[in-house]
Amino acid sequence: MPKVVILGQKEFEVRPGTNLLKFIQEQRYDDQLPATCGGQGQCSTCAVRVLKGGGAPTQNEIDVLGEEQLAKGWRLSCQITVTQDIEIEVPGYEVAEAIQIEPGLVRDVLTYAAEKIPLKDLRSAQKISVKRLKDLSNRVESLLEGGGDPTDFDVLYAVFSYIGKDHKAKEIPTQYELTDEKIQKILEAFAKRLPAEEEEIITYPYFLYVAFTLLFFLTAGLGIYSVFRDAPLEEPATPSFTPNPEKAPWYFVGIQELLAISPNIGPLTSVAIGGVIIPALFILFLIAIPYIEPYLEFWRRDKSKPVGRRLRDRPVTTALFTLVIGAAIVLIIIGQYFRGPQWEWVIPWK
Repeated sequence: MPKVVILGQKEFEVRPGTNLLKFIQEQRYDDQLPATCGGQGQCSTCAVRVLKGGGAPTQNEIDVLGEEQLAKGWRLSCQITVTQDIEIEVPGYEVAEAIQIEPGLVRDVLTYAAEKIPLKDLRSAQKISVKRLKDLSNRVESLLEGGGDPTDFDVLYAVFSYIGKDHKAKEIPTQYELTDEKIQKILEAFAKRLPAEEEEIITYPYFLYVAFTLLFFLTAGLGIYSVFRDAPLEEPATPSFTPNPEKAPWYFVGIQELLAISPNIGPLTSVAIGGVIIPALFILFLIAIPYIEPYLEFWRRDKSKPVGRRLRDRPVTTALFTLVIGAAIVLIIIGQYFRGPQWEWVIPWK
């Protein structure tokens, strides 16, 4: 099968006839390739520089890029069908500088890790196996010269971090100097090649696949459950009898409780406050979170950068959201279980 080599990143095998733009998008190397025309060859936003292979340019490429850009190797990735080996340079993924570390030292450390270190103790975003360590050992020279994938350096970083943390440098049989200070410098070099933390995900197809898969299993589970368990319905409603108290469905009973405890303030009645104003403020708060979050997280030094997706990156927002949701849950529980006739307080277990 033909190979696609993304300069400074990785080498891939693809099926003959693969569209280069779609392949780049599937491999998540498309941050700099918006392809605003949808891959129709009408714009230049999916352009990559072809260093080897690629075939002859299409008429669309000639019209859009011109002879001068084509002569420099620029091509429209949406117009390239991979039928032979091709080497490309994707904008935004430049060749990394060589790392000045002895290849033999890295190889000795990887050999030690494969034989002595419990791999389950290594912290890494990638699954580490003895086979993976041996593969990296065979490609050490290429990695240190600027090749390799960021995930390769994720594994290397995990191995050297483990050795440095537990001060195991002296246990490694190697002819090269290996001290805690040198390990720290190696980690600093590897850190520059680690995969970037993703602050965004593409909604389609990645997120939607997960969402619809969960929706399918949830629906199937509820369907199976309903076969064996009847819904807890009450007696059919009759015009001549009104239950006391008349409670809303559980998802609205919190608002009903809010109406009961809201005061009258001047011209504003409890109905206006508990039934309109407070729920509206809650909805507006949810809508405003993405816009006010950088200001809520006042402790951040660089407010120009987007707030991270992890909980520890947004403690203030998380605390406020938890407080609001917690209050809503408390109101629902009170209204559902602790209110009786005339909406008086009752103890449900008596």
